[in-house]
Amino acid sequence: MQKLTNINLCIPGDFYEIFYNKNTDDWTEFYYYPQGPFYYSIIQSSDKQIQTQKKELEVSKTKYNYEGTIDSSLWAAMTYKNIPADVILYFADIFAWQVDFLTDTKQGDNIKIIYEVEHIKKKNKNLSSKILAAEYKTSSKTYNAFYFKTSEGNYGYFDQYGKSLKRTFLKAPLQFRRISSYFSASRIHPILKYARPHLGIDYAAPQGTPISSIGDGTVLKAQYNGGFGNLIIIKHNNGYESYYGHLSKYAKGIKKGSKVKQGQVIGYVGMTGLATGPHLDFRIKLYGKFFNFLTMKQPPTTALKEEDKTNFNSYIQNLITQLSS
Repeated sequence: MQKLTNINLCIPGDFYEIFYNKNTDDWTEFYYYPQGPFYYSIIQSSDKQIQTQKKELEVSKTKYNYEGTIDSSLWAAMTYKNIPADVILYFADIFAWQVDFLTDTKQGDNIKIIYEVEHIKKKNKNLSSKILAAEYKTSSKTYNAFYFKTSEGNYGYFDQYGKSLKRTFLKAPLQFRRISSYFSASRIHPILKYARPHLGIDYAAPQGTPISSIGDGTVLKAQYNGGFGNLIIIKHNNGYESYYGHLSKYAKGIKKGSKVKQGQVIGYVGMTGLATGPHLDFRIKLYGKFFNFLTMKQPPTTALKEEDKTNFNSYIQNLITQLSS
């Protein structure tokens, strides 16, 4: 009999079915449904011959539209309308280079989403969710995003002009996904506050809050440093260096010379050094001089090529109409 899967990998939530012959009490069929779109069958014939197969379940797709207004936080606004948690985090990830949803959200900001959910009928479970189009509108600016796959097979989110939403640096070192995952999803995450000193930004946050690198780079320092307490300095391309101070501890594997990726957790909020309460002292330097990160304007990392631009413009017209309506 062909081995199709390792039964030792069963996890809570998997389920199975067994069918019996009423006359002989022998089992005739066994079906095992692990996580994901596949399942396994074992069929026993009347002459005790066994056949095993790996099969794919029927998956259906349903499209949803959502529009809402911020009252206290992104999480509260969207959970109030029963938007799945993974879609909320997905939305925050899409705009992670433009908006810090922990500190930038204001009462009255407007949200629009068109998203698609893959559903497995047999399990009565959602397999995955994907946002097709999204819009976040403040009193002064509108951000939009459209999912698109290029002719080369690459995919991502682009604005209405075909420019990638991805930037060299994240908008903030404390990410909505990390906070919302770190704290229980059953409660509204804390609304983090920050002050704006001349040379950096102080993010007041609970002890142990995960801190992410704003961009790809190499760790120059990960050690205690006087008033900064436990400090990490990361060297990025083009002469930039980012500083993360007062950490309670460093993430596993973070040390001088370590390579880090954008969004990777590098440490945790604390109050080591000269600090009156737990917070992150974040700073950024260019060619030896600190500057105000909140005013930094970053160009998109990529834009669609001309051969894709025509298809993109045609593709998003219907999505733009749906968002507008």
